[in-house]
Amino acid sequence: MEICPLSNMVLGYTKDLRTHPISYLMNKGVQFTISSDDPGLFGYEGVTLDYVYGMSAWNLDIRDLKKLSINGITYGNVSEQQKKHLLEKVFAPKWKEWVAHINSLK
Repeated sequence: MEICPLSNMVLGYTKDLRTHPISYLMNKGVQFTISSDDPGLFGYEGVTLDYVYGMSAWNLDIRDLKKLSINGITYGNVSEQQKKHLLEKVFAPKWKEWVAHINSLK
């Protein structure tokens, strides 16, 4: 399932992300990804804001963020070869780099 938190709020599908149905579904084990619906239309780039809002509203921790990022690749509409490349050659080193950066801030 693909969830677009900011779009859901801007379009009025939910007024408060804390009551978004994904909270319930997530606790039941439903796999989902966080995406941006149309950042150009809404005036922002990427998915960072969607992740920030989702993280705050749904009390996501670092494991959840990693799983959601991996879900975005795993359930994406690309070939299995591309998924493997993205997971091993792009995501894994970037994740390691990001975690090292976060740990260096302590």
